[in-house]
Amino acid sequence: MFFTLSDVMLLSRRLKLFPRAISEELRGWKWDEPPIYPSSNTLLNVSDLTNGFCETQRFIYLKHKGYKPEIKAKIGNTIHQTYVYAIETIKRLIYENENIDGSKLKTLMGDEFYNLLRIIEEGNIAKVLWDHITNIYSAELDKMRGKLFLAKDSLVASVIPFYVEFPIDGSLIGLQHAIRADAFIPTIPLIAEMKTGGYKKVHELALVAYAMAYESQFEIPIDFGYLCYVNVDVNRVFNNCRIIPLSDSLRTEFLEIRDRAIESIDKDLDPGLPKKCDSECPFLKICKGS
Repeated sequence: MFFTLSDVMLLSRRLKLFPRAISEELRGWKWDEPPIYPSSNTLLNVSDLTNGFCETQRFIYLKHKGYKPEIKAKIGNTIHQTYVYAIETIKRLIYENENIDGSKLKTLMGDEFYNLLRIIEEGNIAKVLWDHITNIYSAELDKMRGKLFLAKDSLVASVIPFYVEFPIDGSLIGLQHAIRADAFIPTIPLIAEMKTGGYKKVHELALVAYAMAYESQFEIPIDFGYLCYVNVDVNRVFNNCRIIPLSDSLRTEFLEIRDRAIESIDKDLDPGLPKKCDSECPFLKICKGS
C-alpha cells in the first residue's frame, strides 16, 4: 500500500504476465443488461457486502431494518485513518513548502502527527505506521528532487503516484453513489484494498465491487486488484500484498451476493442466522437475542 514510482512500474510489468480473460457481459459497463443490471433501486455499501461477518447476509438485512450495530474501536480503523491522513499530509506539505527536501518533510511530519492524535485511539500503533510512511516518502522526495526539475503537481504525483480514498459512483451496479476505494493507481489502472489481520476470500469481493463500479462509470477495464494486509506490532510494519485477478467467477460471486442482499431488503425476507456467527460481528448481541 506504500507505492513508489518504482513499485508502480514493477506492478505494471508483472500484470502484463497474467492472462486476461474476462467475459464482456461481466464488465461493469454492461450495467444495463443482465446479469449486471440490478433488479431494484436499492443501493448497498461495499463494506456491508464484503465484511465477511455473515455468510447469510443477515448483517445487511438488520442494518436496513434500522438496527444499530455495536461499534467497537478496532486497530484496523487506526491503521486506515493513519494511512489516509499521512498520505494526504505529505502531499499537502509538498504543495505548501518551497524547495522542501526529505529532511524538512520528516521534521514537518513530526509536528503534524499531533493533529492525528486528536482523532485516533491507538497512538503507539499510529506512530509506528506514521514514521514508516514518512521514511518511505521522504526518501522518494529526495530521489525525485535529485533527478528531475518538476512543477509541484508533477513532483507530488511522482513521489506519491496514487490516490487514497478514491471516489467511485457505484449506483449503476446497485452500490452507493459515493463508494471509496482505499487506494487507486491511475497509470495502470489498479484498485488496492487495505485490510488488517489475515487473508479472507471475501476481501477479494471488495476489489471486484470497486472494479465493476469503476468500469460502469468510466468504461475502462479493470482486470486486476491489489489486496494488501497491513499489520503493525511494537516497532514494525508488515505489508503483505497480492495481485488478485478479477475473474468471471469472482464477478459472478459478487453479483450473486448483491442480488441476495437486495432481495432480502426489498421483500423483507430475513435470511436467518449462519451456521456460525463471527465473534466480531457488530450485530452479534441482536442475533443471539433473537
